Amino acid sequence: MIVRRVAAEPKPYTVADLLDRLGGIPLSRIRMEPAPGTATEGDLDKPETVLCELIDGTLVEKAMGSRQTRLGLFIGSLLLQFVEKLDLGVVLPGDGFLRIGPGLVRAPGASFIVWEAIPYEEMLDEDGLWSVCPTLIVEVLSPGNTKAEIDRKLREFFAAGCKLAWVIDPATKTAKVHTSATKAKCLDEFGGLGGVKVLPGFGRALAELFAVGTRKRKKK
Repeated sequence: MIVRRVAAEPKPYTVADLLDRLGGIPLSRIRMEPAPGTATEGDLDKPETVLCELIDGTLVEKAMGSRQTRLGLFIGSLLLQFVEKLDLGVVLPGDGFLRIGPGLVRAPGASFIVWEAIPYEEMLDEDGLWSVCPTLIVEVLSPGNTKAEIDRKLREFFAAGCKLAWVIDPATKTAKVHTSATKAKCLDEFGGLGGVKVLPGFGRALAELFAVGTRKRKKK
């Protein structure tokens, strides 16, 4: 299944328009070279470019701290183990770029693509961007993220064909399991992530996830 392309947004006219379009994110995350609105997919690969997403022709730095990176990596490793064991598809890490619309390249914290969504096997060996929508995305929130920013990202992915999204907030030790851009189940730290119909049988306690990166002291 090829990704259903998300329609391109009209270009903003002012900086205020741009910030509003991007969800009120901090200005420090917007790269000014190349100028907003003129960036292309090729700019994502430049050595001097930090990990960014391409949104409406603008490079937007991903809000990531060490805590978020560790948690995203851990969740991605759990998904990889589960998916590989059952031969369900492909798991991408947090720098796995996906083209989901004109001038729109996203990189979730981790993503899972079911085999049936991959149009041809040879695509796995290609170096270019994939125009494939993941079946599941994972987003680990950082202080620099805004609700409007994440809401937009969810709308884009679900419009493109995503079936499930986990939005995890380490600061509050909570998570939301989205089955659409607007429908979600809220979990506290005593809850557990589930694969619903996308990854039946997958489950993990949130408390275990939030303990990642903490020292496991031996009992005396």
